[in-house]
Amino acid sequence: MTEKELIELYSHSSGSPEVDDAFHRWMRDPQDSQSKEEALEEIWAETPSDTVVKMPKASKVFSKARKTERAMNGYDRQFSFIPWALAAACALLAVVAVYVFSPEPETRLVSSSVSKGYFTLPDGSSVWLNKGSSLSFRGGLDGRTRRVTLDGEAFFDVSHDTNRPFIVHSKDMDITVTGTRFTVTSYPEQSGAVYLEEGSVTVKGEAFPETQLAPGQGIIFDDSTLSWKKIPILAKDHTCWTQERLVFTNTALSDVFTSLEHWYHISVICPNKEFLDNTRISMTVRQETPENILESIALLTGISYSREEGNRFIVWK
Repeated sequence: MTEKELIELYSHSSGSPEVDDAFHRWMRDPQDSQSKEEALEEIWAETPSDTVVKMPKASKVFSKARKTERAMNGYDRQFSFIPWALAAACALLAVVAVYVFSPEPETRLVSSSVSKGYFTLPDGSSVWLNKGSSLSFRGGLDGRTRRVTLDGEAFFDVSHDTNRPFIVHSKDMDITVTGTRFTVTSYPEQSGAVYLEEGSVTVKGEAFPETQLAPGQGIIFDDSTLSWKKIPILAKDHTCWTQERLVFTNTALSDVFTSLEHWYHISVICPNKEFLDNTRISMTVRQETPENILESIALLTGISYSREEGNRFIVWK
């Protein structure tokens, strides 16, 4: 039996004399301090970072340790009680930290398929959920890390806390921040992406290395090809969907289409990149349908378009 298994059995033994006796003797053995430390460290390392722990009062722990020591057969009165009472207390605290906790309920925030949603999280952070998106988390985000899971697209304005990182888990990557503003796209049918408006973020995926982003940078991951790229961006193109309307003033058509993709949760494909970059328009978008907007753009620029299956639009000139 390993030291870790002994601690686990002791925590669940409900007074089993055999397990209690083995645990007490092991704790009193002065030759075994290194294995005690390693076993406790192993258990602590396996503790979920966002576990909410109910810790007993230290006085109760020491009281139990002292009673245990006095009840031991063959107690050596020349042996100093204090060091190993402390060790026993640490062991009991570690056991409690791992095993005596309350499972926290899950909170799920959802936006409908036709509208966006704005929410304030328990830690003071705020989030916009784009159409057809959801965000889930456990408890009150008051653990050692603030961890949320995103399906869809969201704009985060994270409350700053250097000691408690905020982690967004998506289908392709984990995004870690301490306080900043950024957009994450994580729809099943689209490439995963992160777009940073201010501050800094660390992005890590199974198929690409840990990558730092600075304001005005984004990262896009194509899970169909397992390829990724870090790109310069105009942050407002990826965050303006949180507003009540889109206003374009002498804006490149490529940037207009990027904003429309986020606003309507659609995909706009145009092979003629040079035309998109060199064509500029001015217009305001409110509650029109994607077809209405593309028809207006067609009148202004001479493009043609067609709607494919789902929310995919093909544009050509």
